Amino acid sequence: MERKVVVTKRFQKNTLNTYTWLLKKFSAAVAFNFLNKLQQRVELIIQNPETGKPSARADVRSLILHPHNRIYYRITEHAIELLCLFDMRKKKEPY
Repeated sequence: MERKVVVTKRFQKNTLNTYTWLLKKFSAAVAFNFLNKLQQRVELIIQNPETGKPSARADVRSLILHPHNRIYYRITEHAIELLCLFDMRKKKEPY
């Protein structure tokens, strides 16, 4: 059975903020590359949900997107919830 992918508002906001920052700070090509890499990682999570490492919370897993970003997600019986795109340069991880 294929699970539905649920994208939280927090994940959407984090993604948009990162994309906008890359666009302003670097270039459209760098920002577009970020979105491509994010799409590849999400596809990996969909195909193999257990691929990410467990986080401090037992029901949440994480996967490195880039040295500065980590994707946090939750696997349920019917869905994969994309919870947060976290900037690793911050001091405390969210999960």
